[in-house]
Amino acid sequence: MAAGKVSLSELASDGTALYWLEARPSDAGRVVLVRAEGGAVGDHSPADVSIRSRVNEYGGGAMCLVPGRGQGAFSYVDQVDQRVWFCDGPAASAPPRPLSAIPPAGQSARHGGLSASADGDWVLAVRETHAEDRAQPARHLVALSTRVGPEAESIILGGHDFVSTARLNPAGDRVVVVVWDHPDMPWDASTVVVVPVTRATDPDWGHEVLAPSGTPWAIAGGPAESVGQAAWHHDGSVRFVSDRRGWWQPYLHPGDTRGEAPRALTDQAAEFHGPDWVLGQSTMAELADGTVVARMVSQGRHTVVVLTGPGGPPRTITQPCVSIAALCAHRDGIAFIGATPDAAPNVWVLPMVPSAGEGDPPIPARPLRPSPSSALDPRDVARGEPFALTGRSGRPIFGSLYRPTRLGTPTPPGARPPLVVWCHGGPTSASELGFDLGLQFFTTRGFAVACVDYAGSTGYGRAHRCALWGLWGVADAEDCLDTAHHLAALGHVDHTRMAIRGGSAGGLTALNALAAGEGFGACVSWYGVTDLLGLAASTHDFEAHYMDRLVGPLPESEDLYRARSPALQADRIGGSVLLLAGTDDAVVPPAQAEHMRHALLDAGTHCELRIFEGEGHGFRRADTLAECFAAELDFYLRELRL
Repeated sequence: MAAGKVSLSELASDGTALYWLEARPSDAGRVVLVRAEGGAVGDHSPADVSIRSRVNEYGGGAMCLVPGRGQGAFSYVDQVDQRVWFCDGPAASAPPRPLSAIPPAGQSARHGGLSASADGDWVLAVRETHAEDRAQPARHLVALSTRVGPEAESIILGGHDFVSTARLNPAGDRVVVVVWDHPDMPWDASTVVVVPVTRATDPDWGHEVLAPSGTPWAIAGGPAESVGQAAWHHDGSVRFVSDRRGWWQPYLHPGDTRGEAPRALTDQAAEFHGPDWVLGQSTMAELADGTVVARMVSQGRHTVVVLTGPGGPPRTITQPCVSIAALCAHRDGIAFIGATPDAAPNVWVLPMVPSAGEGDPPIPARPLRPSPSSALDPRDVARGEPFALTGRSGRPIFGSLYRPTRLGTPTPPGARPPLVVWCHGGPTSASELGFDLGLQFFTTRGFAVACVDYAGSTGYGRAHRCALWGLWGVADAEDCLDTAHHLAALGHVDHTRMAIRGGSAGGLTALNALAAGEGFGACVSWYGVTDLLGLAASTHDFEAHYMDRLVGPLPESEDLYRARSPALQADRIGGSVLLLAGTDDAVVPPAQAEHMRHALLDAGTHCELRIFEGEGHGFRRADTLAECFAAELDFYLRELRL
């Protein structure tokens, strides 16, 4: 199970081959660029390199293809030095060379959100600079020359706290980018900005650089609007998503300064975007004829659709995946990263996509390579059963129930299975229906698992996403408790044997639900938040003001922070707790878990803590994952008396 939890991301096509990043637990979590063409699949990046960005701590956009150069040319961020490197073809035949300079003494720099110009001369990157004499890092959009190297880098845009992945238009004279500033998160309020640029000669070095040539202008966004995925459409307009009508929907804007209103590509009340935790999100693609294909999320469920015209309903494309992470144009069709109900995430190819108004494609989607063996008989796989209910507050609650499944191990007549409620991280995130080896690890051992999209989750529109404002630590915990009681009342699970688990923000949700004393007997927290005041004092810059809306501003809301911090309310917790943390976690430092353990032990509550050397926020190594899941299973068996 641990070795099989390979994650795929950053899918791209050069028109001939497909490329993606692959994080491999069996290789100590190393992230590799993979290339696939004509049935041949192989590693494309340097053998001794792990590709990963640490911009905003969560990274993203750590790789981009560079057109107009050698076959398979690409640029990437080295996980170790966080510099941008360039390979003018496969790494085996084109040794990497740096595009970004070594930062000066007293500073360190991280890069991410990479994209390349149409002619391959420039790689745009988000640069995050940390300086010893400055508490807050600075972020700029920079242009790096693939022809000259570090001597010809330039700043395209600054003046904002955060910058996303940018795109240079084919003419090379305009850049479009999404920006936002404290105290906003990108899913709360952000802006699409167009920056005029030109090629110029650096007066000191004489090298050609890409430089801003005028005042940037905003075309969408604002204090109550979230925008994202800004890119250039074939007609020179700007395509982006906006939730101005309550849903992340796609729009087109001429891209100029005349102030024209953007035009919606569909009126469908659904999500065509997700929260920008990482840079470079891609859930839409434009085909050669201008057709736009997108991942659509409705009531938390993923589909692939063709946008049929302004305001028209999207047309669903038949394909087997229920969870889709990325999508790109490829040859005459598309490719996407997706998981089916019974197979782990894979790269899928849909060779032909019809234009708007035509029927389904004649050739079905196919996986690029056989799904890795999970050692599970297909009949052993638990499949998610979506549910919806109304909680105690009147809020809608969504989720999926996975019933225990294992051939040859019949349940005694009348017996109801123990329940584990899964709280997704975020809390601005969502659970997904796609096959997950970690979840199946428990359903094949007799547990029912309920994945809950509590208040604040994405995939249900802006109103549901904002329903957690001011209520983090309360509404999310209530929704998980109401789900457990609902499933028990229906007879699906044993109400005397219920546990809850969560990671990151989900750890806070799980611990607060346990503290409510309404039926959960055990809790497992993976690198979870335990002390909101401690988190506010130590968290990284990207989330420095995240809790201003989720809980309230400090110091005015200090009492709320204390009341919703499990480590500060340990005497209310009656069930047993297992805490898992990593020494290198910069998002939720391991001190949070240590503080929680001491508080619980002082209160007389059973608590176990395991800290893993070298692991950060999200465990990556197979040996760590194996130890954690084995410990979690043993914990449930013991604490739920199974």
